[in-house]
Amino acid sequence: MYALTIANLKMMARNRQTTFWALFFPLVLVVVFGLFDFTATNSSKFAIIDAAETPASILLIDSFGELEARGLLDRQEQPPSLEEGRHLVASGDLDYLLSIPAEFGEAANFNGPTLMTPQNGSTDPTISPVPVTLIVGGEGEERNQLVIGAVRQGVQRTVGNASDALRPEGQASALPQDGATLDPVITERVAAATATYFEMVLLGLVAMGIMTHGTISIAVRISNYRNLSILKRMLVTPLSIWKFFAAEVTAQLLLAIVQAAVILAVGVFLFGAQINGNVLHMLPATILGSAVFLNLGFIISAWANTPAAASGMGNVVTLPMMCFAGTFFSTSALPWLLPYAADALPLAPMITALRDIGLRDATAWEVWPQLAWLAGWVAATALVAVRVFRFS
Repeated sequence: MYALTIANLKMMARNRQTTFWALFFPLVLVVVFGLFDFTATNSSKFAIIDAAETPASILLIDSFGELEARGLLDRQEQPPSLEEGRHLVASGDLDYLLSIPAEFGEAANFNGPTLMTPQNGSTDPTISPVPVTLIVGGEGEERNQLVIGAVRQGVQRTVGNASDALRPEGQASALPQDGATLDPVITERVAAATATYFEMVLLGLVAMGIMTHGTISIAVRISNYRNLSILKRMLVTPLSIWKFFAAEVTAQLLLAIVQAAVILAVGVFLFGAQINGNVLHMLPATILGSAVFLNLGFIISAWANTPAAASGMGNVVTLPMMCFAGTFFSTSALPWLLPYAADALPLAPMITALRDIGLRDATAWEVWPQLAWLAGWVAATALVAVRVFRFS
């Protein structure tokens, strides 16, 4: 088996098609994305925990409408708790989290508002706003000030409407002097793990390269063996069939590890990508993902009559996953039920695991849901491959 593994590695090194799919094609994409400037303004992810749920809090939330319309903010689902939301900000899954306390709604609904008299001697009442908390992640200071300003303006508008309701009809509003009210926004800054778009794409390219090589190269290789009657002849030789396939799979898995290392090295040393996690923890995701795509290659080879047909069928399988499984863009941008369908593809959990480990310093056991999903794909595709595989 050892000699067969070495022989397979040598044959793959001499095969130009194998070299192309394993290294050149994904490296070209690394270079292309590395040359682009992805530091331009993009949407920031924010969420709101509304403990008040009153017309006043709704008015405050509506103050973000302009920033959302301009594409500066992307509203996310409400976290289950403030601590969970703070953790999402720290992990980089959220850029901003606004916490509206229940008292904010009570004050704006005049259930015991705190009245203050402006320092200019006027008796015109104003409401001292209950402050809201804005948790800020790793965005730039310019964007931070923009969001903080929008929150402050929204609180002041809400307080102004409530103060107007307390005044006699027809009486004009009087603005309080500086120092009459406290800052309505408590800003809490959290050290967040942030990643550039290129760093996100780099881990996606690692998974994509393993997928395209594992699926297409093995399909073409086995189809060629079948056309040359090599598989049929093996049945009458002393060599055990399982040793042949074990050596083939082992060689492919080793190549997948080398492939991932080379792509990461180019992204890190040539284009300055930051990989925060331990790359050794990427091995389980790399091996499981490669095994899934090798099984898909065996399945395709059973239905392809020629190597050319195997290559075409392999592209039909890999291209949709490349586009929809989150290699270049988040699956959340897809409409309707497509995000759930995309996340079910075998490439999606592999990319998620690699990104969590490489960019968010997760460990292999912390991404066990993705690894379990990949293991399920390995078992399912292996079962299908065994049932449909043919030697002639």
